[in-house]
Amino acid sequence: MYMLQIQEALQNAGYFPGSLDNIAGPQTLAAIKAFQADHNLEADGMVGPMTHQALFQDTNPVPSQPGQLTPHFNRQEFKCCCERRYCNGFPNEMHPDLLNHLESVRQNLNTPIIVTSGVRCPTRNQEVGGIPNSKHLIGYAVDCYAPGLSIEALVEAAQRENLGVILYQNEGFCHLEI
Repeated sequence: MYMLQIQEALQNAGYFPGSLDNIAGPQTLAAIKAFQADHNLEADGMVGPMTHQALFQDTNPVPSQPGQLTPHFNRQEFKCCCERRYCNGFPNEMHPDLLNHLESVRQNLNTPIIVTSGVRCPTRNQEVGGIPNSKHLIGYAVDCYAPGLSIEALVEAAQRENLGVILYQNEGFCHLEI
């Protein structure tokens, strides 16, 4: 479904993604790269947060400060916690759908959410006991808490946003994923 939204946004922006078929085929990838090049983004064909913002800027406004992914979350909050021992901090980008859901949770709760773990490199994921196919590896998961708010309240708000949740009650945080 997400690729279809990308294809429609590309077409609306004047780029030809080929058939609107929800498949990231060669024409869609070429259209993404052309769009990225025209918007001074890295033309890699990947729709990360910056490309997503540029594609959907009318429907999902984001402040223009460098690295700002949503009104309340900055890219640096999601960097790998290996402290550059094993990667450059961003072995992957956070998925825009997760960011949008997390922003909605933040707005609905009207309180800050602290990200304790965003994207992870494989070595750091193994160090912290993450499963081999952890969604942290591909930017589909975050661990977080909301100061002054019970973990249960955060879990309930996340579930209302249709996020997958794992509660770590004793550790004081929860894992949210798409």
